[in-house]
Amino acid sequence: MPDNKLQKGPQDSARININEDYEVRYWTEKFNCSKQKLKEAVGAVGFNPSKVNTYLKKSKTEKLTVRVQTKTNVKIDVKKLRRDFPMLASKPGGKPMIYFDSAATTHKPKVVIEKLKEYYLKQYAKPNEQHSFSKTTTVAVELTRRKTAKFIGASSPKQIIFTRGTTEGTNIVAHGFADAILNMADEILITKMEHHSNIIPWQMACVKSGAVLRTISITGKGEIDLNELDSMITGKTRIISIPHSSHVLGTILPIKKICALAHAKGVAVMVDGAQAAPHMPVSMKDLGCDFYAFSCHKMGGPTGLGVLYGKTEWLNKIAPLIGGAEMADTVTFSSSTYTGIPKKFEGGTPPFAEIIAFGTLIDYTKKINLANTSQYEVQLLKQATEGLSKIKNVRIFGTSDNKEPLISFDIEGKDVKKLERYLHNKWGIALRAGELTAQPLMKVLGVKQLIRASFCYYNTPQEVETLIKGVETFAKMK
Repeated sequence: MPDNKLQKGPQDSARININEDYEVRYWTEKFNCSKQKLKEAVGAVGFNPSKVNTYLKKSKTEKLTVRVQTKTNVKIDVKKLRRDFPMLASKPGGKPMIYFDSAATTHKPKVVIEKLKEYYLKQYAKPNEQHSFSKTTTVAVELTRRKTAKFIGASSPKQIIFTRGTTEGTNIVAHGFADAILNMADEILITKMEHHSNIIPWQMACVKSGAVLRTISITGKGEIDLNELDSMITGKTRIISIPHSSHVLGTILPIKKICALAHAKGVAVMVDGAQAAPHMPVSMKDLGCDFYAFSCHKMGGPTGLGVLYGKTEWLNKIAPLIGGAEMADTVTFSSSTYTGIPKKFEGGTPPFAEIIAFGTLIDYTKKINLANTSQYEVQLLKQATEGLSKIKNVRIFGTSDNKEPLISFDIEGKDVKKLERYLHNKWGIALRAGELTAQPLMKVLGVKQLIRASFCYYNTPQEVETLIKGVETFAKMK
């Protein structure tokens, strides 16, 4: 291969020289590919950068297509399924509602709404008392706890703590570590793609304990480099807190591999599952994480309710965040002792009506089969990605091959908040634009705001096509 090294570095018109390390770094960064993929492309089409770029793009498209083809051999009657969600029949401004904001919260199936109504009308009573209505509630709450443990592959119902949501679950763990585990100069690792709810609790823990918060970089595709993560885990690292999938980029992180890296060095792993749990089957036994939190309202359940899973040994080590009724064993004016897990972390009257309705949601989710619906959602994501990519000046942020069903983007020279209003007012599309509760990530990406469309199994290809047409129309407007 001739030496074509240029004095000022490789140029777009140059031939790619894979024998020069600096050129390999340049081209892999430019084409957003691995060194192996670059060499594969050069071997297939030669040294011309334009041909290599075309080959790599085609390869990525084919890879995504194969993934969809192998995962979409399922039949889902979306029209029938949509009838389970009364809100989807709404017509704001006289237009059929197209709801693409499921990453924020999902609509509720009729069975969940009816369960809440039935409970309030016929069964309502506070749990843990002796009369019959109370006993019925107590049994129903604990039944949901057992259902939840089975639903997420936990070893025991005692590992299931009912919270107000993912945020409270993260705060419980952060507070517990600050109180009992963290010391001065200890380290906590998070990624640069975090929701504020997985940043602020750990900052508070650092203030309280003197620990240091460190951040793991993300690649141009919106992924994390496992080699970098491994190198950042030191003798001072106590916990890694990461999202199962990014609420902005959509990237699904390799949790099982991350847990293996961390546990090999004696480090705990906390997972924010707010975006992943609604879209895919999850198993705590398989993932191996020490803590996992999610919010029920993001998966069709009631608001104000979440779940925190924790390994028994860790739940016994850390202190509760909230003190009050139900979590106390003995109480005097000088001191108190706590009951065992999970009640230790459930101070105050629990949202028992919502817990019972969540049990109904689990039954519904099993019926529709998350393994099947997740495959269908991949189709919607693929359709949206391909359609939006063809629109001039649209930039998509988060291009991992393994994503949850959401897409964040902007249009160069356009205000995404205006686009948000336009899509709602003119096309009946509900989605979200702004900082997306991720100010630090916006700075990393070099943008002020993005617009996000997030999909669910009750969305249709026709709705996605409407989104694409709406964005294309707005992009052409002066």
